[in-house]
Amino acid sequence: MYDYFSPNEAELVEIIKKNIGAENRLVKAETIQTGWTNITMDVETEQSAYIFRFPRNFFFARMMIKDCHFCQFVKGKVSVQIPDMQLKFDNNRPFSMHRKIKGVSLTSRMNDLTSEEEKRVAEDIVQFLSELHAIPVDTMPADIAESLNDFLTGLSTVHKGDYDLEKHNDLIAMEKTSEKPVIIHGDFNPGNILLDEEAHLSGVIDFAFASISDRHADVGRFVGRATPSLGQAVLEAYQAQRPCDEIKVQHIVDLFKYVEYKYVQYMQAEHPEIIIPEAVLAMAEQEGKRFNA
Repeated sequence: MYDYFSPNEAELVEIIKKNIGAENRLVKAETIQTGWTNITMDVETEQSAYIFRFPRNFFFARMMIKDCHFCQFVKGKVSVQIPDMQLKFDNNRPFSMHRKIKGVSLTSRMNDLTSEEEKRVAEDIVQFLSELHAIPVDTMPADIAESLNDFLTGLSTVHKGDYDLEKHNDLIAMEKTSEKPVIIHGDFNPGNILLDEEAHLSGVIDFAFASISDRHADVGRFVGRATPSLGQAVLEAYQAQRPCDEIKVQHIVDLFKYVEYKYVQYMQAEHPEIIIPEAVLAMAEQEGKRFNA
């Protein structure tokens, strides 16, 4: 069993200094307040920029290790840049570091994209998903291979309050009847997609939810967190390559609304220092009203 970290910034800075090398002077180490599962530090040195992530509990430590292993597995198999993750340990506490990928999150840009930029982003997203989903399932290392349902069931154990596992029923049915299970990102939302200045994908991050599931899982996760116009652009670009069952997409949208509702409950109870985006809070509140009606 792994240990984990508390948000003691002074301690984390000392760990960072040890891992960037004595010859590489630290310029900045700031906590990214929107980090949920991890205490995430934005680090600048005289030579480079890094992201350090320190998990907040045992299950999140497991996610950290999975993320690192998956990034090494998928490296070179997709054309978009992914983090070159280094898994480190402080005593028995795992943490990760990687050089920062240039770009800004799609979340910060998607409300300002032109229709042409939306089309460009949608085409890049579908290209990435096509490459990821084409990786043979039987090549995924056994120690990180699991279904999305199994992963989300494990994640449910950290949530506070009652968690209704029947919310997973549509996902379970999809995974049982999938014509061809694929390797998925699992948490393919705009916050995990980076854009360059020309509104092309510059990187994809955070593969801790990576699983084997139905291909609609990634599409639904994205559509549920995108603006309506960008979500529609992705659906249209995806449909242009292969049929897409919009009922399955909606099943995933609904499931992740519930998962985020329970996730927000947990974060508000256990980590009030985390700044949860207003849009996520509003969606969680709406889902809570629907669930408790």
